[in-house]
Amino acid sequence: MTDVMISNLERDGEIRPFATHGYAHLASAGGLSLMRGVFEPGWRWSNDVAPIAGTDTCQTRHLGYVLAGTMRVKLDEGTEYDIGPDDLFDLPAGHDAWVVGDEACVMLDYSAEVTRYARATDIAPADDEAMALVRRGYAAFNTGDVDTLRTIFAADVVQHVPGNGPLAGVYKGVDAVLGYYGKLAELTDRTFRAHLIDVYGDGLGHVVAVHQMSAIRNGTSRISRGSIVFSVVGGKATDLLEAHSDLPGDDAFFS
Repeated sequence: MTDVMISNLERDGEIRPFATHGYAHLASAGGLSLMRGVFEPGWRWSNDVAPIAGTDTCQTRHLGYVLAGTMRVKLDEGTEYDIGPDDLFDLPAGHDAWVVGDEACVMLDYSAEVTRYARATDIAPADDEAMALVRRGYAAFNTGDVDTLRTIFAADVVQHVPGNGPLAGVYKGVDAVLGYYGKLAELTDRTFRAHLIDVYGDGLGHVVAVHQMSAIRNGTSRISRGSIVFSVVGGKATDLLEAHSDLPGDDAFFS
């Protein structure tokens, strides 16, 4: 019999107060974690959460839904967005944000990273150097930043691609790995993306990254999940082992 996991946000949740102007309410049920954020008028991340987080801008990715109120988000590169009632959002790490108007902004956030939000600063950062390296790698991959990828990979890096499709195999050396990425782009008219969901590390240079792949090929869309196990030595990724949630489906998509 499959277990049913039920948790009540009000009864079982953890409250993480901001410096002022509101709080985050976090709870979980089995594999689901959910935060309800109540951001009162006058709330601004750089004033109300930065003293708790200990970073210049918010380094948490947010996936969620706005129940009430309006918030303005400013990315580190300067672009600003407003999100309001009934908006779904995927906000990357690296931003400031503040409440617009006299109504509290209330939102739900189910990002895998939400468990880190408004986290106390009296312990080490959640990401170690290897985990941060992997995050930079995903960002570079999705923007086609080959120069950055070359700085992340060791010259003799190896990537293991499972399955029976045309891309399966072992790619040895940075040029071969980048060539594999180029083939992914070519086969999907450059629509292939690996959207990072979460990153886990052991503090010893081993990192597991979970992502969602999306692509369009010959008019057909494909969405599936997978992961890569990274080995990082001397500040460089030396070995990448892919795993797929639906390997036969991914093989068929590229065949």
